[in-house]
Amino acid sequence: MGAVFTAEQISLHTLVAVKMIHAVYTENAEISERFRREAMATAKIDHPNVTRAIDFGRLPNGGAYLVTQLVRGPTLTQTIAAGKLPWRKACDIGFQIADALVAAHGAGIIHRDLKPDNILLERREDTSVVKVLDFGLARLADGGAGATPLTRLGTVMGTPGYMAPEQGAGEPTDERTDLYALGVILWECLAGRELWDGGELSDILLRQLSQPPPSLVAELPDLPPELDRLLCKLLAREARDRPQTAREVRDALRTLAQSPTHAVVAPAPTPAPKPAPPPSNRGFAGFLAVFAGLALLVIVLWAVEHWGSEGEGPAPAPPSKTATK
Repeated sequence: MGAVFTAEQISLHTLVAVKMIHAVYTENAEISERFRREAMATAKIDHPNVTRAIDFGRLPNGGAYLVTQLVRGPTLTQTIAAGKLPWRKACDIGFQIADALVAAHGAGIIHRDLKPDNILLERREDTSVVKVLDFGLARLADGGAGATPLTRLGTVMGTPGYMAPEQGAGEPTDERTDLYALGVILWECLAGRELWDGGELSDILLRQLSQPPPSLVAELPDLPPELDRLLCKLLAREARDRPQTAREVRDALRTLAQSPTHAVVAPAPTPAPKPAPPPSNRGFAGFLAVFAGLALLVIVLWAVEHWGSEGEGPAPAPPSKTATK
């Protein structure tokens, strides 16, 4: 429907990106309004992880243009195609995306088309700065006075494989819809491949509703359990089972990205049972005292019984007196 050019802002000698929509599409009221809303959404979000809008207007031939800052760097799609990312790097990228969503959601904007193609990685020394772009399908909470919703209930708008189940079914969307897409992106960064690849929208939606996302624990032994649990929550089928705000996801990913390296700790050997301590001298002395006391008591009783038996016989007869004559 259009094209993107690198251009120069003449007065400042600054390179910018110019996105133009062809005149034939501006005759379509819905497409023209979506392009305008993309410009408005991009202008409302002032955040380092979102491409900044500079200008918007109409062309003499009936087309329209949107000028944004120029970002030099690969898309996240190209980065993932080169191979799976270390989990800490994936958390850092996810943290920056979530931080952009915090700003967007705070401005009443739901992206609704979050995917690796719409994320650029700008090189900055030894790190990569995420830039989220393309708010063409964004839903604005305040589209303006008298504005009517562009997406009717039951209309599917988005990219298959990155749409949350409720979005793929044409149901109402909210902040948690973007969080599902972030979960897909994180999974693909870690796995180095697409999560819901191939097939028509109906096939992908059926798999999303009938199959749990494959766990990465088996193929990524160093995957932190906290990250695995976060992925499961982000990819929950029901929006109520996902994290409720981008802020809590951002904070969790930042903690993981900045956490110390997880060391593999070998299980401690089972300690050998301790030998029973020898009886103390105090206990042994007490035993001897009791034994001696019992022995003395037995001796006394025997003596009393023995002496008593000797004194119980008949009294000795007095000596006889011999009569003298």
